[in-house]
Amino acid sequence: MKSTHAAELRGRENGEIKRQISENISRLTALNFQKVTGHLENSAQIRTLKRDIARMKTVLHERETETKS
Repeated sequence: MKSTHAAELRGRENGEIKRQISENISRLTALNFQKVTGHLENSAQIRTLKRDIARMKTVLHERETETKS
């Protein structure tokens, strides 16, 4: 799984980032379920997804604070 860089995210629209966040949360839920059942092959995927979600939320938050200033 390839990590998403912040520079790539800054070139996208808010709606697209929000959609991707929800997709990644769904994927994270599925991976956590696989982990619990013992079917997860690569546990590093969970860490990567969590970081990607956090990075996306950070970019959205930066945009919100820019518009308020």
